Amino acid sequence: MVQVEPLGILLAAIFVISVGGLLIWMFRVPKGSTMSAARAYSSLSSVHKVLVAITDAFPSERAIGLGCRIGQEQGAEMLLLNVILMPYSMALDDPAPEEEKRAENALEMGAAIAKRYGYNVTKRVVRNRSIPDAILHVAAEEDVDAIILGVGVKSRASGQWGKTSLEIMRRATCEVIVDKVPLEEEPMTAEENLEKPELT
Repeated sequence: MVQVEPLGILLAAIFVISVGGLLIWMFRVPKGSTMSAARAYSSLSSVHKVLVAITDAFPSERAIGLGCRIGQEQGAEMLLLNVILMPYSMALDDPAPEEEKRAENALEMGAAIAKRYGYNVTKRVVRNRSIPDAILHVAAEEDVDAIILGVGVKSRASGQWGKTSLEIMRRATCEVIVDKVPLEEEPMTAEENLEKPELT
């Protein structure tokens, strides 16, 4: 006959409770994390109009693709914006045929990328002395829910896109999403192409 000692029962109970408590602690999802995930999902679900600021650079192509993926589930409208930066030495309405042509080409490229995702986009070109001012003005005017910026390093002057992105994030009243292109995916600059040794 097996004799059961009270001490043994107590130790076994303590062991079971300890292991159970450890497992509950390991697999418990913190309440804060659940609420944060719910807020993030709710934020993305409420995106009905997206503004993608583009140039003719590779980061813009990625930003358009990202905008399409974000808005696809909600069927969000997409606005492609190109800003012609006008120097103070010129009036805002002075002729700028080269810049206008470049802007038109960038928007056509962007529309073609969006079309692959099943999007028919709205295109706008604006002139301004400041890129952040132009983007924020159009975002407010169009009542967009999110601004998406594609950011590269090699194809931009040092700090240029960083300052633009930071200024927009600081002042925007809507969500701002910045897509930084991985360094290895960026196209080489003209200087890097010249420095690249020829393969023989």
